[in-house]
Amino acid sequence: MNELKNKILISTQPNDSFYELEKSLQNSGALLYHYTMIEIEEAPISIEQQNTLKNISKFDWLIFTSKNGVKYFLSKLQHINGNTIIPNSIKIAVIGNKTANELIKNGINPNYISKSNLSDTFAFELKENIIANNSNVLLMLGNLANSTIEDSLKKIATVNRINCYNTVATKNQYPELIKKVNDNKYDLIIFTSSSCFINFAQLIKKNQLSINNIKALSIGKATTKTMEEYGIKPLITAKQSNIEGIIIEITNFFK
Repeated sequence: MNELKNKILISTQPNDSFYELEKSLQNSGALLYHYTMIEIEEAPISIEQQNTLKNISKFDWLIFTSKNGVKYFLSKLQHINGNTIIPNSIKIAVIGNKTANELIKNGINPNYISKSNLSDTFAFELKENIIANNSNVLLMLGNLANSTIEDSLKKIATVNRINCYNTVATKNQYPELIKKVNDNKYDLIIFTSSSCFINFAQLIKKNQLSINNIKALSIGKATTKTMEEYGIKPLITAKQSNIEGIIIEITNFFK
């Protein structure tokens, strides 16, 4: 990846996913800076939702769209039930290998792993091919996850959604980042979600800078759509919505 030598790349993703990007670029010669725009924290849940987890055996399917969903679901299960046991009668569907691996490292094997990273594709797969009619489904999601999956599955199943984690804006003000943007001392800013971009845009606006000419990479169509709503056209939209796809796009862009 000599194309990236001395290129200044800025990551805005959460800390736990940054390390994969850092590892992927460690021999590239790129200068990688990390200013997370979002933080992930466990969400409080209601008494009713706690009772739902106490009676988890009533569900036919558990659905996860991220490793954070898995992580905080297991945390709540341990707190409420005193263990992380999922009855064998319950099947599990997930998006992507990272979500699957979070389960596997906890001794749980998912029954279905979608290769897509898109919620609408996952929703279609579940509704058309995976979830039987009249099933009882539990979704463990984050507060910013859209309703695509639950809206789709409600047509054939009983769906219960619990937001087990929250995505919140970072409290950091990042004067070094502001200076880099103001002085145009960077080659590319990487956005891995709409919330990363929105919080970045708010930080830039707070510092009375313009985002109109930022040099940006978007991880996928959903993030690009958000950026376009702000009047920003990213230089790159990754075709493959993961770190591997980002690395491919960056390398090709700087060739």
